[in-house]
Amino acid sequence: MKPSLLLLVLITFSRTYAQKSEIFKGIGEIAEMEMRSHRNVIDASRIGSLTGASTNFDVKYYRCEWNVDPNIWQIAGKITTHFVMKSTDHVIAFDLADNLTVSTVEQRNISLPFTRSNNTITITFPASIPVDVKDSVSISYSGVPSSADAYFVTSTHGSGATLAPIMWTLSEPYGARNWWPCKNGLDDKADSIDVYITYPSAYKAASNGILTNETVAAGKRTSYWKHRYPIASYLVCFAVTNYLVFDHSLDILGDNVKMQTFCYPESQATFEAGGMAALNQIDFFSNLFEKYPFRKEKYGHVQFGYGGGMEHQTASFMGSMNESLMAHELAHQWFGDKITCGSWEDIWLNEGFATHLASMFMENKYPATAITNRKSEITFITSNTAGSVRVSDVNNINRIFNQRLSYYKGSHLLFMLRWILGEAVFKTAIKNYLQDPAIAYGFATTAMLKNHLETASGKNLNYFFDQWFTGEGFPTYHIDWYPSNNTVEVKLNQTTSHPSVGFFQLPVPLLFRNSVTNEEKLVTLNNISNGQVFSENLGFTADQVIFDPEAWLISRNNVLTKVSSSLPVTFSNFNAACSDNDVEVKWETSEEVNAAYFEVQKSSDAIQWYAIGQVEAAGNSQTKMVYSFNDIGAGTKQSYYRIAEKDYDGKEQYTRIVSSSCGNVSRLNVVLAPNPVKDRLIFNVDNQPENLSGSVYGINGIVADPRLSGLIIRDHNEIDVARLPSGLYILKLISKDQKTATSTRFLKE
Repeated sequence: MKPSLLLLVLITFSRTYAQKSEIFKGIGEIAEMEMRSHRNVIDASRIGSLTGASTNFDVKYYRCEWNVDPNIWQIAGKITTHFVMKSTDHVIAFDLADNLTVSTVEQRNISLPFTRSNNTITITFPASIPVDVKDSVSISYSGVPSSADAYFVTSTHGSGATLAPIMWTLSEPYGARNWWPCKNGLDDKADSIDVYITYPSAYKAASNGILTNETVAAGKRTSYWKHRYPIASYLVCFAVTNYLVFDHSLDILGDNVKMQTFCYPESQATFEAGGMAALNQIDFFSNLFEKYPFRKEKYGHVQFGYGGGMEHQTASFMGSMNESLMAHELAHQWFGDKITCGSWEDIWLNEGFATHLASMFMENKYPATAITNRKSEITFITSNTAGSVRVSDVNNINRIFNQRLSYYKGSHLLFMLRWILGEAVFKTAIKNYLQDPAIAYGFATTAMLKNHLETASGKNLNYFFDQWFTGEGFPTYHIDWYPSNNTVEVKLNQTTSHPSVGFFQLPVPLLFRNSVTNEEKLVTLNNISNGQVFSENLGFTADQVIFDPEAWLISRNNVLTKVSSSLPVTFSNFNAACSDNDVEVKWETSEEVNAAYFEVQKSSDAIQWYAIGQVEAAGNSQTKMVYSFNDIGAGTKQSYYRIAEKDYDGKEQYTRIVSSSCGNVSRLNVVLAPNPVKDRLIFNVDNQPENLSGSVYGINGIVADPRLSGLIIRDHNEIDVARLPSGLYILKLISKDQKTATSTRFLKE
């Protein structure tokens, strides 16, 4: 997104949300604040390769020792990595920005040779390390991290006499390598880390996990943070300034969870109050899906110099204590930290979920604003017709953190899944997803989430993810509705905003009302194709209808039209074909609301028509009809056919006209014995051709039983008709080349 367009979006967005309650800040505002932390100061053209680290080893542990001063933009450190070889090799490589200087690399205090290029450090061991063998290496380095990026920052807070320096890190998505040697990709979490931060003793430091020990010597303080959960490199963090620290705790389903807040002295009141408010959010989310995933250690807020937030594991960096922002960053501890997207193309598994859970919390606390907020979000999602939730360019930070797609639309995919599957099934699926041992405290893909949703629901969701995750755009519904007595007829059509999706399959909710009696009923129509017509018994005559009253669906510019007469039958298919010396006409409707019967009509000139058969309508369902009749008299002349649909109210409508010549088929000579038939129809055919097929029809020309249609007649000329009720039937036999055929009647006892 270009800066000028971004500014326009922000202005429009700000005006929209200015009309809302100050309590209920829009999730979109939070998304934009978060993205400013990543994109406004990052030049995507300089990203280069996402990771150059080798894949022949698995990180088990990082011991991070850093020496910093928030007054000085530089870092010195020593990172000791314990790893296990995945394949026998004598070389491994870590990610580390080229502008940082490596002084030594050691293996058990023995120096190792290394090379630097393309933001990697390649280390050579004196001998190959066998597969599955655990080893370690220590990298000592120092330097000034790039000032062009927002991954390592020094700044100030306060003013006048309270002015103080601050240093913080912010590594998402690619920036961990800019300030420490690690594996920078989304494929390897360390099982645990220890963080030792040494800095001037006037300050305090915050990091991941538990503050286990602090020592002060020679004007320097060293804080030791221990974290014993798997962690992705971009979630490792620290911040240093003159923090005030507040401790709280909460009992969550029998576990005592520590809450720790680090804030500037001038922000004491708001951050201390915010920390207390966050306890309710932890309780809400823990009861929603599962307990807080890092409950053996802590959850913390750490104030830093950006307006948004960053979900560092167990230590969310916060620009403010906005209630929605707190909920969003806390939700990331489940979605983003415990389970991390396995590719940046699946960032919605982090951001869409966090946005959605924050909405769930705010809707639970402030239900009066829920629908207004959902509608505003949908308006923003549909403000552009293109773009998929799947990130199409993982090298583009603006695309990864696209507010409209990764945050908003990702969140509303979950709204729609809740609507399609139901709340109970959806929650079961998400619980199973969070607790799946293959991905818990690891990485996940959209396919893995989809698998859990399908397993819990028993539904195939290929169509949904093809349309809503991979596909682009949204539907616009065109709805005709006709009330009659206590029923309503509804016809659904839709157009799509982007050619990648021709039709969006969704259950469509419509709320029908009678403004006089104040009666209302919510009707859900399973819309699987254009032109579907539904008939619903309301119990009253509706004079109003509201589309999607609770704003579950992503759609825009929907048009609802009340029509003055019953909705017409929709013919979706009609054709005529030869069968023996007979004509077989087939037609298909998408529905049959108000249809009484179908009349088969014939003409020799397509002008004058007469009826040759009649079939009763089946009712309000997708219907396939077959009518067969003898047309030998037509010879080789062209005949024309159509179907007239007759409504109960006397109206008619017609299919298109089709033609057929069916008088030039040679007739087979067939003998039935016995006839009448009790259980098995036995017949002999003179000069029987190969690949003969047979079908049994009722006297009305409709297939008598689907199991008795298109039967392959081989060595034994007999058909089991025991299931047929008593009556008169027609046996039709025809060769594969359709040059020989016959029809003969039989009586079933």
